[in-house]
Amino acid sequence: MRLSTVDELLELLDGVVAAHERGDRTARGAEDFWRRMLTGEGHPLNTSLPDEPLVDWHARGLLGNLSGARVLDVGCGNGRNTAWFAEHGATATGLDLATDLLDAMRPTMPDGATLRSVDVLREDLPAGPFDLVYDSGCFHHLAPHRRITYLERILPLVAPGGRYGIVAFAQERQPSPDDTAVLTTGDTAGGTSFTLEDLSTIFGTVLDQVEARPVRDDRPGTLGADFLNAALFRRPD
Repeated sequence: MRLSTVDELLELLDGVVAAHERGDRTARGAEDFWRRMLTGEGHPLNTSLPDEPLVDWHARGLLGNLSGARVLDVGCGNGRNTAWFAEHGATATGLDLATDLLDAMRPTMPDGATLRSVDVLREDLPAGPFDLVYDSGCFHHLAPHRRITYLERILPLVAPGGRYGIVAFAQERQPSPDDTAVLTTGDTAGGTSFTLEDLSTIFGTVLDQVEARPVRDDRPGTLGADFLNAALFRRPD
């Protein structure tokens, strides 16, 4: 094979990562993995609690007015944050690969919350723009080369003046291999960790940073873990 296009390069790297037992978990073949993980007894994501940064940002007025807002929840898992958005007046759409889990959770969702089974890298996304796009745990499971695809597909969905929020593994407290190691071995090591500076650099080229900080584990009624970082950005008007 001789490469001649960027798409061919990305597909070649897809093959490298997919060949490893801890490789690609973003495509349709990973549906059962996510269902089992997200419903595992004792797993921290098997909860109905919203993320700590969401509750904090909302309390401080950093998310804008959620009443009537359009929200996209990327990698929504069991829909816990999607439900929280809807309970605060938003029209919220949650996207995830775990079709069976979404089917089970759909009847429990409040008015204004919709769950859709979507591969966010390869399948049609809901039409934007959205007042808030939120990612809690999707981005850090992407292979390094597919961050490019994600940024090209997801960031344009943020409306002018809208927000983009992310929660990801923290390199400062949970180190992961560098991108070269992942792309040469195919081993994603269970997810990529990012420093606060990484998040600022990756998303700050398009969006204005509002805040980047570690996730706290001391706010009652929320899901927080000290191995996570959070960052919030705003698209210029």
